[in-house]
Amino acid sequence: MPAKRVCVIIPTYNNEKTLLHVIDSVLEYSHHVIVVNDGSTDSTAALLQQRAEQICILTHPRNRGMGAAMVTGFRAARQMGYDYAITLDSDGQHYASDIPLFIEAIKRRPNAIIIGNRFDTSLFTEDVSANMKARSKFANKFSNFWFRVQTGIKLEDTQTGFRAYPLNKLYWLNCITPRYEAQLEFIVFAAWHNVKIESIPVHVYYPPPSEHITHFRPAKDFLRISLLNTLLTMVACLYAWPYKLVKFILSLLVVLGLFIVMFFIQSWLLIYFNWRRLSEKERLGWHSVMRVVTSWLINNIPRINVNFLNPTAETFEHPAIVVVNHESMLDLLCIISLSPKLIVLTKRRGVWFNPLYGIGIRYAEYLPVRDNFAHCEDKLAELIARGYSIVIFPEGTRSENREVLRFKQGAFYLAQKHGIDILPIFLQGTGEVLGRHKKLVSSGNITVEIKPRVAVAKGELGESPLAMARAMRAQYKRWKKEAEIELEL
Repeated sequence: MPAKRVCVIIPTYNNEKTLLHVIDSVLEYSHHVIVVNDGSTDSTAALLQQRAEQICILTHPRNRGMGAAMVTGFRAARQMGYDYAITLDSDGQHYASDIPLFIEAIKRRPNAIIIGNRFDTSLFTEDVSANMKARSKFANKFSNFWFRVQTGIKLEDTQTGFRAYPLNKLYWLNCITPRYEAQLEFIVFAAWHNVKIESIPVHVYYPPPSEHITHFRPAKDFLRISLLNTLLTMVACLYAWPYKLVKFILSLLVVLGLFIVMFFIQSWLLIYFNWRRLSEKERLGWHSVMRVVTSWLINNIPRINVNFLNPTAETFEHPAIVVVNHESMLDLLCIISLSPKLIVLTKRRGVWFNPLYGIGIRYAEYLPVRDNFAHCEDKLAELIARGYSIVIFPEGTRSENREVLRFKQGAFYLAQKHGIDILPIFLQGTGEVLGRHKKLVSSGNITVEIKPRVAVAKGELGESPLAMARAMRAQYKRWKKEAEIELEL
């Protein structure tokens, strides 16, 4: 896939003492720098000309404010084809050496706004603690409080200018006010538009009071921020929170309706599967019904784009042990939707006894996994002989941070014992859309890629189940690294 382009936007107003130092430090990490001169009246324009060949310069004829400068920078970045913008102030408060932290955060959460947290005390030096003004701490806590009231999200630093924005998620630029309070508006509107917000700790420099330069006007700007918070809180009370409540109630009604529908479906299944002995064709027919239903579900989740890749034209006609990485509850839907010739080994808790689909899973002959396969090896041998492939999540549990966990040996033991191939399937994006501790689905992209078969009999992965598990895990880690978005700074 083509690399995603990242630029750095630096809004500036009368920061002639620190501007060149900030630009030069940023140029060490990125060659895509946009500086917005917000009507400076000092030597800023002349200083920028010294770096004119290395940076893009945008100029406001008169001072319009931080918010207006940011909007100008974002619109220009979009027009220039950038996908992400990292912003930082020109007063020297931020360290350009933290830019790689934002790059790593973008790779983890490509659709989120990343906020630099200046108040992580583990990164404080004595100078920072001594020079940080009580007024700054109060203003940030004041802003944090109202942000939580307006969005329900807790952030440690809502006033920092050190951030990373996915430019395709900025739907609300026309609503941004021009001054300092825009820092809060950006993330309030983001939260209301269901854009995820993630915080990372960053270093900060606070100069001695005698050297500190600020354009914050305590009385006037604090009044503007207070009025803005009043307006945003009113909008939150009249629209944002009622909308969330209605959405929550509708979600509950959908779930309740689903439980009612599934109750009747599972009651019918109990009768249908127990009143007579079913043929192999009828059992496969039930697998096909499950495949169609799960395929419809996974392809119709709102704001989710699912891409299925099958470069080797795998048909699942020949049995194999299918190994899959595990990040989300959605993984099961993705796998069942691939073919009716799959048998999934599941956990007893959460799947086998699930009130929505537990009975359907049982009659599809899926098997619960305990500590080993001793309790179901005969049944597995029978299913393989009938032409089914066995799906196993070798990590055993969903990853907390979407990293590839240690692979257990069971899947490779079965492949070796029955002399069948290992068929890897690589899932990307399910953990971001619905991670282990998330209650609601986020927007995003999911990729389901069927990789080439590996012949266990030829020793392509190693001679023992342990060696095969280690080799396959290493391969999944490589695939995961390759699947990360490539960022061009």
